[in-house]
Amino acid sequence: MKIILVEHSHVLGGVERHVLQLLRGLNAAGHVACFAGPGDSWLGEQCRSQGIELMHLPMRGMFDPYSAWRLARFARRWRADLLHGHTQRGARYAGWSARRSERPAVATAHSTHSYRYFDGVQRLLCVSDAVRQALIAHGYPGERTRLAYPGFDDPATSAPPRPEARRRLGLDDRDVVLLMVARLIHDKGHDVAIEAVKRLARPDIKLLLAGDDGNACGEQLRRQIESSGLAAQVRFLGQRDDVGALLSAADIVLGPSRREALSLSLVEAAAMQVPVIASRIGGIPEAVAENGSGLLVPAEDSHALADAIATLADDPPRRAAMGGVGRALYLERFSTRAMLESVLAVYAEVLDARPSSAR
Repeated sequence: MKIILVEHSHVLGGVERHVLQLLRGLNAAGHVACFAGPGDSWLGEQCRSQGIELMHLPMRGMFDPYSAWRLARFARRWRADLLHGHTQRGARYAGWSARRSERPAVATAHSTHSYRYFDGVQRLLCVSDAVRQALIAHGYPGERTRLAYPGFDDPATSAPPRPEARRRLGLDDRDVVLLMVARLIHDKGHDVAIEAVKRLARPDIKLLLAGDDGNACGEQLRRQIESSGLAAQVRFLGQRDDVGALLSAADIVLGPSRREALSLSLVEAAAMQVPVIASRIGGIPEAVAENGSGLLVPAEDSHALADAIATLADDPPRRAAMGGVGRALYLERFSTRAMLESVLAVYAEVLDARPSSAR
């Protein structure tokens, strides 16, 4: 099967990591998957370095007829079986180009707050049931939607041992290490995590923030850290590609988001047997078994977050037990194998529904 994955992005986040994992997984499974999107992006760079076929497609805005025409022409010449758009822009161009090239298209919805431009595809894959329910609430027929959790390769296979991971980060064995792996934007709730650390007033608590901090949100958080007197406890790690190593060093992963479709970093924590404390919103309860693999608290509640951190910080056996539950959840629901099974089932469904003359 030949599939074109269409996505417009110049940043690195959960969507981009999911698309790359799907490209790699499809190719490893014997299919041929190509990426169509901006070549001057993180995804473009990853495709070039990993030998994944790339079609540079600017998709300027939500109405770029030239990009749509080029994608349709490429689909015909490349003899694609199917186009798979991601997020609203990718879905729109995949749908347009599929119609022009007389091919089926599907799209993946990655947000509970994005619901436009999905009309041109035959099936909508949803990264969580929370996303699926949001689309249905906005009028999309339930029979067009399919749940397809994102998956990824096991980070535990390449992560360094805990002592080595901590040594690289200059951490003391007595430190209780909290980790956030997320884009530095308001929705992710970094400010809530910092406020919770301030409330705890415990020097042994260290908060590590992984993500590109060279933006306005990063500057605002720096001011918050300075005014809170937490410069010795909160560290920016910048953009990282060694998430497994960071998780190996962590005691607890935080996800105090204000909104979230799922959160790959919380699933990666589960894979690495690190307990999670996160907001009870969106798709997070699908990635965190409450009181099993982690604790859930109300969003924007630094008091509750601080209490939950204190509870797990002082109970290593409970953290270890939660890690075991998380590992089982990852293997059952979020492995690359599980993702491919659900995505390929939707591909087969759409391709089988074509008129016999189009097969």
